[in-house]
Amino acid sequence: KDRSDKLFDIFAPPGPLGIIIDTTPEGPMIHSLKPTSQLLGLVNPGDLIVGLDGVDTRNMTAATFTRLMAKRSQGERKITLLKGLAPLTPTSPS
Repeated sequence: KDRSDKLFDIFAPPGPLGIIIDTTPEGPMIHSLKPTSQLLGLVNPGDLIVGLDGVDTRNMTAATFTRLMAKRSQGERKITLLKGLAPLTPTSPS
């Protein structure tokens, strides 16, 4: 089953992005976004990061991906993501 219809690109501005990344078997996944994140509204928790500036990131750990992002933080970065499969129900932490 092909999931390429769920792929999308975003362009991340220079500087820290305020996203928390998790390592998953499929690659680095967005775990959460800080309230100050520059990517709020563009990406969601559960989205899988499959590429950075054309580099395949699916075999990377969160730490490796974060290092790569930091190395390129002076300029705009193109991040390719795979839409999270399950829409997360917005729940406020109790």
